[in-house]
Amino acid sequence: MQPYLYLPMIAIILFLGFLWLIRSQLQDDSVSIAQNFPGETVMFIFPHPDDEITCAGTIKMLNSKGCKTILITLTRGEAGDSNGMVDASNPSQKKIHLGELRQKELEAVGKLLLIDHLEILDFPDGGIKDISADVIKQVIREKITHYQPTILVTYDDRIGLYGHPDHRLVASYVKEIFWQLFDQPGLVVKKLYQVTLPKPMIATALKISATFRQSYSFLTEEGLPTPTFAVKITKFGKYKRLAMLLHQSQKPTFDEMQPYFDKVPPSIYFQIFDKEYFAEVGR
Repeated sequence: MQPYLYLPMIAIILFLGFLWLIRSQLQDDSVSIAQNFPGETVMFIFPHPDDEITCAGTIKMLNSKGCKTILITLTRGEAGDSNGMVDASNPSQKKIHLGELRQKELEAVGKLLLIDHLEILDFPDGGIKDISADVIKQVIREKITHYQPTILVTYDDRIGLYGHPDHRLVASYVKEIFWQLFDQPGLVVKKLYQVTLPKPMIATALKISATFRQSYSFLTEEGLPTPTFAVKITKFGKYKRLAMLLHQSQKPTFDEMQPYFDKVPPSIYFQIFDKEYFAEVGR
């Protein structure tokens, strides 16, 4: 056989080796992979449109297995950046128009991921701290009572993934409510999971993301919660990518946190970013 006939095989081996090297710098394969969620009703509770991207692959996976999914988003994201899609010359109008835009983006993501119930509330983006905790907690309790989830998912209450105060506050409220409602008659909620990252991914985020770096190390010495399990999302990566593209107003944020997500084919990209990580809140 002529030597040149080996070249395609050598190129494939080198490419796969390169992928493995990159992936090894990001993932923690010691974390167990979740396998089954039979009959679960899972409620995701986040402050902003686009927060659901942190577990978009998991949401799509759950729906593919016949689970029921609910997404409660507490604000319309009107205080964020708009990627030039909203005129910023009039701040008050900018907030109104950006809120409308981000609501439409999230509604499109809800349809893409086949979320069973999506509710977008109207608490102030960036102003969760200014609203009575009792008011917000009462609304969250009402949603849990209405939808009767068996599992709750939110951010962690130490850092809020990368330091956003809305993330931390909402996570702390959900955690408090979970402890209060666990085992109450008439309610079936039994698990609370917090979105988190493994140490290799944290180390990489600190290098590549100014947003992550500015807040992460100053909030707590403990860091993000250690993952309890991961969900393998390679099969659902294309949906996560499409969901990120639907949040067009937030694309610069995604470019920073997940570089080249829209440049590399999802069949390759999600061989590298192939997991979403969660920490179970114990009692």
